Amino acid sequence: MDHTIITKLSAWILALCFIIAALTGCEDSKDPVSADQEVGDHFALRNGVLIDGTGAAPMPDAVVIVRDGRIVTVGTEGSVEIPDEADIVDVRGTYILPGFMNTHVHSGYEQENLRGWARAGVTTVRDLGDFAHSPVESYLLRDELITDNRNARLVAAGPLVTTVGGYGNYAVVSPEEAEWKVNMLIDAGADLIKIAIEDDLQGRRWPMLSQAEIDTIVSAAHSRGKPVSAHITRNHHIEMALLGEVDDLAHMAVEALRDSLITALVQQDIYWVPTLELWDGVRRVDGLSWDVIAKQNLGRFVQAGGKVALGTDFDGYIFEFQSGMPVLEIELMQEAGMSPMEIIMAATKHAAHVCGMEEDLGTIESGKIADIIIVGNNPLDDLQALLDIRMVIHNGEVLVP
Repeated sequence: MDHTIITKLSAWILALCFIIAALTGCEDSKDPVSADQEVGDHFALRNGVLIDGTGAAPMPDAVVIVRDGRIVTVGTEGSVEIPDEADIVDVRGTYILPGFMNTHVHSGYEQENLRGWARAGVTTVRDLGDFAHSPVESYLLRDELITDNRNARLVAAGPLVTTVGGYGNYAVVSPEEAEWKVNMLIDAGADLIKIAIEDDLQGRRWPMLSQAEIDTIVSAAHSRGKPVSAHITRNHHIEMALLGEVDDLAHMAVEALRDSLITALVQQDIYWVPTLELWDGVRRVDGLSWDVIAKQNLGRFVQAGGKVALGTDFDGYIFEFQSGMPVLEIELMQEAGMSPMEIIMAATKHAAHVCGMEEDLGTIESGKIADIIIVGNNPLDDLQALLDIRMVIHNGEVLVP
């Protein structure tokens, strides 16, 4: 064969190899781990687009290295050296996010629910009112359930603190009793304290905690490093919550918010868990238009700079709530005016804050626990992409596929 032809043919073959290598990444000597292969406790996700939960712009060609359940390195391809001993998981064409959280659920002590959440990418839930067990039973059951990594992490308030005959199931009768009963809950294992500030809901009337009792409960919890979530529905409830300096509000108000309250909430950095799915269900079941008012209030709160954590009130009322990834809540939050990035932060970074776990969860950063989900398409373009779960990593262990 003519030497010129051989030279040209060799050049074309060489060029073709470079093209194939560039398209497939086969220049790397390591083969990516396929879905049917086991992934050890030291691995690297590579080639995906990272949405890290902080609100930062998406990072293409991301590398996330996990070892022993923690994220050790985050960066871009070429800027991060992948250790030789790490398994490689090639997630090309997908999007990497922190594990989602639902910060207002009930029935969180049921294994079936926890496993369903975890497989759907909701790796942490916060139960804000257990009416089925005593406080000690609640915390012991939580401890038992979270030993199984197939279950979503359970953050437990235990009972709902109220006054005698009030809305809730753990009554106190004075500031003095409130202090020692809250300390009893914390001694027993409470992750946070949930209080009820409620006196009139759908025509049902209840006595309420006094302001002095609320102040004492919050002070006692904070002195032990525990946050306080407050059930509210009305403006005057919010006033009491503000005076008591609670950490977050459970349920969006169902009457028009006063501007002064929004300003005060933002200034005090009190987070809000809207539970729009609850109010949507109340409209369907009871014919009340509270969902419309709640969405309007949420939009105003966010526009003023308020911080929101995702929560649905799962199993908190008489209709069936959406299990797994809470896309209905997410859609309603978007209808209220929240952007996809704001909603993702509500389900990750801000959710970790109200769970008291922001040092360990909520963002994909070095040192955090490796709770990670991978979806097939960009949720910033279409939040329905959150239903297309390709992989769930919980405490550094691959649960899905």
